[in-house]
Amino acid sequence: MTSPSHPPITAVLFDLDDTLIDTRKAVILLYGHWYRTLPPRARPATEREFIARMFEPYPEPLSLTDVYERMLDIWHGCFPSVEAAVEAHAAAMPDMVALDPRTEAMLRDLRSARVPVGVVTNGGGFEQRAKVRSTGVDGLVDAVVVSGEFGASKPDPAIFERALSLIGADASETLFVGDNPSADIGGAKGVGMRAAWMRHGREWRIAAYSPDYAVQSVLEIPPLLRIAAR
Repeated sequence: MTSPSHPPITAVLFDLDDTLIDTRKAVILLYGHWYRTLPPRARPATEREFIARMFEPYPEPLSLTDVYERMLDIWHGCFPSVEAAVEAHAAAMPDMVALDPRTEAMLRDLRSARVPVGVVTNGGGFEQRAKVRSTGVDGLVDAVVVSGEFGASKPDPAIFERALSLIGADASETLFVGDNPSADIGGAKGVGMRAAWMRHGREWRIAAYSPDYAVQSVLEIPPLLRIAAR
């Protein structure tokens, strides 16, 4: 049942990494690629050990620079510098990502139903654009907004408002789907969108706001549109 304050959902914006694409799986493939192709001197004894050490828990989210500083600590000399590692990551990562066929079908179904769909992603323009091209996402959505190109990152309202403008949607009738509690859910709620949080097995821990939906897969999104429109 809808009300004046909760109109039907008629459009969807998605985050990219760990939402539309399985970035963790791609990163594991990338680490395996590094293990097999970089100079072997001083590397951990096995590929499995190397990947496990790269995924060791850390109290705060790591930036890409932090990740490769960790790698250089674990494997001295694997790259000549952190800067070189980050540059190599940007070039190689697009070849590691893939779009699940079920996600592709879901996006095609939304397009067939004439639901405006867009992507809002934080990250550098080169790498994120390469990801959407290599996965075919750019041909399945109406717009892609990349923070590195736009000049503002989620949760800044401006980047969400730009995406809404590009797909021709009103915030009150748009659902945002993402995995980051602050950047995605907080940001989307801040501009008046409803939000679906990709839980990935986690519990919600922010008291100030909460998602409208908690999902484990983007495949759960089309039914939410039907429920919201009842």
